[in-house]
Amino acid sequence: MQIAGLITVFNGLELLEPCINNLRGQVDKIIIAWQKTSNLGEYSGQVEEVVNSFDDVELVYFEPNLRIGTKENEINKHNLLINKARESGCSHFVLLATDHFYRDDEFQYAKKIVIENDFDVTFTYMYTYYKHPTWRLEPIENYHMPFICKIYPNTKAKKINNYPVYVDPAVQITPHNKWHLFDGSIMLHHYSKVRNDIENKYRNAAASVNWNKEKVSKFLEEYNNAKLGDSISYYGGRKLIKVGDIFNLCNYINN
Repeated sequence: MQIAGLITVFNGLELLEPCINNLRGQVDKIIIAWQKTSNLGEYSGQVEEVVNSFDDVELVYFEPNLRIGTKENEINKHNLLINKARESGCSHFVLLATDHFYRDDEFQYAKKIVIENDFDVTFTYMYTYYKHPTWRLEPIENYHMPFICKIYPNTKAKKINNYPVYVDPAVQITPHNKWHLFDGSIMLHHYSKVRNDIENKYRNAAASVNWNKEKVSKFLEEYNNAKLGDSISYYGGRKLIKVGDIFNLCNYINN
């Protein structure tokens, strides 16, 4: 197995270094798709300097098409990365954003299971974190994330009706004839709302096309005033609990 870690980045730059560090012992190659302009047209002059500070990763530039939707741009970006992994000779990939982390022991165990069973696509449940690296939402969310996927000549991300696992439509990976959903023994740790600049996150999230200013204002007020034990409306009333700083992210987060 030669596995590529495929990372997408526009914002959340403060998490890129620990994300890469987390991947180094888990994958054989790291490829980063970066963009100066978000899928909603916001420009950032910081991304290029940050991604060029790493000398052991491959970079690929992604230019979003602002005439199409955010999800379509995400699919195009993911396929750009998958094609790069295929060209590099990798047999498998795992797709991540900068706020995606996996425990090393779980990742190594998952690779063994994938090899033994020759799965096309695997999926995990996820823990979601909010505001601080030690604030986690309970119970877990009811959707999943693709994990280790096999690379065929026709492997790609594509919107598919009746996909067997509930995932974001931008990460529906196919072919998926032999798929597997890992139970809680393998978990994605998703630091979805852990940012030094949360407003940038809300402004450029793919889902933000469905939000008005009042809704964004409500999300930000809830975020700024959140405390342990609160029920977070953005996440359907899930509650905040205290957990450990598993990946030492408190060193990178200023809030």
